[in-house]
Amino acid sequence: MSGNERPTMKKVVEQLQKALDNQLAPSGPWSDDDDFAAHHQGKPAGSLASSASISPSWMLDVFISFRGEDICKTFVDNLYWALVRRQLITYKDDGELPREEEIKSTSLIKESRIAIIIFSPKYASSSGCLKELAFIMKNRDARGQIVIPIFYGVEPSEVRSQTRYYGEAIAMHELNNSNKTVASWREALVKAADLSGSWDLANGNESELVQKMAGRISNELHSLMQHSEAKSKPSADTDLIGIEARMQELNLLLEVGTGGVRRVGISGMWGSGKSTLASSIYSVMSHEFEGCCFVNKVRARSRTHGLKMLQEEVLSNVLKLKVTLTNLEEGIYMMKRKLCKNSILILLDDVDHADHLEMLAGSDNWFGNGSRIIFTTRNPGLVKARSSLTLNIRMLDVKEAIELFSRRAFGKSEPSQGFEEVSLNMVSKFGGHPSALIRLGSFLYGKDMSEWMSILGRLEAIPVNEILSKFKIRDDGVVRDISDRLIT
Repeated sequence: MSGNERPTMKKVVEQLQKALDNQLAPSGPWSDDDDFAAHHQGKPAGSLASSASISPSWMLDVFISFRGEDICKTFVDNLYWALVRRQLITYKDDGELPREEEIKSTSLIKESRIAIIIFSPKYASSSGCLKELAFIMKNRDARGQIVIPIFYGVEPSEVRSQTRYYGEAIAMHELNNSNKTVASWREALVKAADLSGSWDLANGNESELVQKMAGRISNELHSLMQHSEAKSKPSADTDLIGIEARMQELNLLLEVGTGGVRRVGISGMWGSGKSTLASSIYSVMSHEFEGCCFVNKVRARSRTHGLKMLQEEVLSNVLKLKVTLTNLEEGIYMMKRKLCKNSILILLDDVDHADHLEMLAGSDNWFGNGSRIIFTTRNPGLVKARSSLTLNIRMLDVKEAIELFSRRAFGKSEPSQGFEEVSLNMVSKFGGHPSALIRLGSFLYGKDMSEWMSILGRLEAIPVNEILSKFKIRDDGVVRDISDRLIT
């Protein structure tokens, strides 16, 4: 499995079962409780792939704890599918997990990054639910699990003080359980009811609240993943200098979350960072949509394989199933019919003809409310012709150019001692062009000052456009050998 793929649900089940078989997952205080094990025989579900990998410390994204008798077929199902459509690996009790794949609920809770507790009128009447609650609160303290309470048909004060439904339920449990057990349940109820960030469904449209909850949870998980990745990779990516400012500009044009359908064309010359910018914004925001697809090298691949194959790629990725088309017209028909009900993010990289946009993202009404279409092109006229919002990508300023060049030439963010002036002179010949600076820095890495001065002398007599042409990557993506162009 590649680094950017998420595990399939079958794989998650197998991993958890293996952990249990090998006794890698520590047992809870009631790990051998048959009544509790029988309480949850559900299955996790989610996407086949995502732009960010799930943390190795958490096998599941979301665990939903609830009492099924009063809300199972309404609110919980809606919330569950809203999370799944956002590609989150989510577990809830549906009673359909095959006997041979049963997993004890303590381990499922333990391996979930977020636990949602839905306090409904009958929640506390189940000893299984209260055991889940107690373990969730313990896991929150031990592993930093995020816990989100939702109050469905009850007031937070009822849960906190154990009045009305909750008072009656606790009184019944006191007849059949030890004082210590009931006291632990009472304590867990109080702690959960006092948590910040809870949701009270007493007011508001339920379907709208479900979407807001799913969006918030998705955003929270994505932020946690980014933070985890940043901690594991303390050094900056050598090719992403200046990317944050450009991403902010693109974000202002996209206005994700404001509804409608928006198209943004990123325009600029070869190697200017269009694809890097587009792929960076895609990886950050793809989790906010119900479907997404990144089609790279549209120009080259359409020539080699045809646009029908790219239509199949879009449909297969968004719908999460294998799609085979007979012709382009069938592809257009399917995209109109299948993509119009959901928010979709499409990124088309390196578009150079109107047919590419016509066949892969023809009209706004192909896509559901909230969808965003991003495409990159070297042809600014194509952006205007499609009535798209335009982002003309900026070349690097001097400070950014020096840092990018230095990371390749010296392996750090600034020139080595004695190379400051020659580095500045080198960089000034390239007009802030990212791709050319990367290749020049890589070529000069490890060379002595005499070689640097020799190459600089040759560059000083050549106009900028001619210099850049020596570094241009071929249209098919093949990188040319520049050594003979600089030495001779």
